[in-house]
Amino acid sequence: MRKNIIKEKLLKKEQVLGIWQGINSMDLVEMCGYSGYDFIIFDTEHGPMDIESCIPMVCAAERANIVPIIRVSEIEKTYILKALDIGMMGIIFPMVNSKQDAEKAVLLSRYVKKGEFERKIFRGLSSISRAAGYGLAVDKNTHIKTSNKEIMLITQLETREAVDNLEDILKVKEIDAIFIGSGDLSQSLGYPGEANNPEVVKVIKESIKKIIKAGKIVGIVAVTIDSINNWIDLGVNLITCPQTIIVSKALLNFSKDFKELIKEKNKNIII
Repeated sequence: MRKNIIKEKLLKKEQVLGIWQGINSMDLVEMCGYSGYDFIIFDTEHGPMDIESCIPMVCAAERANIVPIIRVSEIEKTYILKALDIGMMGIIFPMVNSKQDAEKAVLLSRYVKKGEFERKIFRGLSSISRAAGYGLAVDKNTHIKTSNKEIMLITQLETREAVDNLEDILKVKEIDAIFIGSGDLSQSLGYPGEANNPEVVKVIKESIKKIIKAGKIVGIVAVTIDSINNWIDLGVNLITCPQTIIVSKALLNFSKDFKELIKEKNKNIII
């Protein structure tokens, strides 16, 4: 597996910017990479994407030098194994509400090391998967070693239960980052859709402090430069924005500029 450039940057305490992609398009993946984004998240929890539809997009991410990450729909072997075998370099696990959930996510994502043979669950080993170069391009031992090292594991904090158990979740050392899902968190706290509610913001800020204190990376969705600035000031390093918001904004702005131009030109027409 190639070097995970965002994992390397985050270890240096740098900020990274990603795209949350819900549109099934390899062309958009390449455009995001060529536009300078660090990583791209393929969302198979919400929307129509599945593992098979992600394959050409992972290939596009590799061409454009952008790190492919997937949000799986559940913490289950089938979803995790297939995602890793097609070449995903990171996984976001939804609804991680306890230390046990986090441990399960880790175990299903990593190959067994020496001294760990008592483990009852682990990532199934295939030396002929796409991630392993189909058994042609990558040495098996190198594949095992680099996979455990380079794959980024990210759990989502999006419920009251997860907030209450956050300190225990943070004890799982293999977890690289905690991604705060403010939408579902607002629901769980009793303020559905109110991510900016003072009570929700208070919980998020308290959680950020705990995550940073534990030496983990904090991730969050941000939709404006001002909000990104605020999150960075609070210590957030893993930042992403929904692709649909960026595309919609660009489309609307161009349409608006066109209509304003035509309106201005029509003012000068003498009838």
